[in-house]
Amino acid sequence: MQLLVRWAVATLALYATVWILHAFGLAKFDRTEWWSWLVAAVVMGLVNSLIRPVARLLTAPLNCLTFGLIAVVVNGAMFLLVPYIMKALGMPVFEVDFLGALVGAILLGFIGGLASKFIRGGSEEE
Repeated sequence: MQLLVRWAVATLALYATVWILHAFGLAKFDRTEWWSWLVAAVVMGLVNSLIRPVARLLTAPLNCLTFGLIAVVVNGAMFLLVPYIMKALGMPVFEVDFLGALVGAILLGFIGGLASKFIRGGSEEE
């Protein structure tokens, strides 16, 4: 049950992030079926669990030189991969450029963390 709640939170956080980016003109928002957003959340989870560790390992020296700022660029690149993978799957959900991906990665982390905090009820236990 906890997995389904986390999946729903991730989906809503992704939808809210793209909606905010669209409001500021940093993303193109396709009004598709609701289940496409669920698939996009799964794709984002797979990208973050499979590709991001390799990218962070390869950029570790740059991460040390830039005091961690390159991590934002890596997160933005992972956010940028999701629309390309979804388009390849035949389910285009949203389009974003690199600046939108950088802002989106920051927003997604903020919105997802805030939503998770409210879902857990503010407790420190997990």
